Amino acid sequence: MNIKRRTALIVAALSVVLFVTAIIAIGLRRTPEQALLKIMSDRVDLQVKDVHFTDVGDSGMKLEITAESARYRKKENLALFEKMKVRLVTKEGRVFVMNGDRGQLNTQSRNMEIEGNVDIVSETGDRISTDRLLYRNARRRIETDRPVVMENAGSRISGVGMIYSLDERKVTFLSQVRANSDGK
Repeated sequence: MNIKRRTALIVAALSVVLFVTAIIAIGLRRTPEQALLKIMSDRVDLQVKDVHFTDVGDSGMKLEITAESARYRKKENLALFEKMKVRLVTKEGRVFVMNGDRGQLNTQSRNMEIEGNVDIVSETGDRISTDRLLYRNARRRIETDRPVVMENAGSRISGVGMIYSLDERKVTFLSQVRANSDGK
């Protein structure tokens, strides 16, 4: 009788263990995957490091962006970049290299904003420095409403606010303009 009793107890104990294991396994399956694995924010659809993005627009403008990291928000059509470098090549072949601490690109309108230690260098050696700039794709303009300095081999122009029309090849400073020749 002891053997039958022990066997019954062992079978009962194994049944309880299997039952509890089955309940835990079923409960885990019903837990949403989002709750099990939460890597990125709900607002970010994609996040990558060491990014190289190239886009050729209908206007013939070529845009190459390299960045330490990028996040993409599909619902907002917005790519956010950290430590970015932008190489903008016009359809005429003029090249502008823009650097900044962070930036964003609207993937639909192709408008771009760059902030933090912004520096633009043209293929002719002109250098523009500011802390924030906007690139307006439809107007093909680079703009800022912040203090800005433009330097080249023979002059230095500073002011607050600037519009650079890529089509007209024209720079307009908006206010507080000061100019020095020979870099003085």
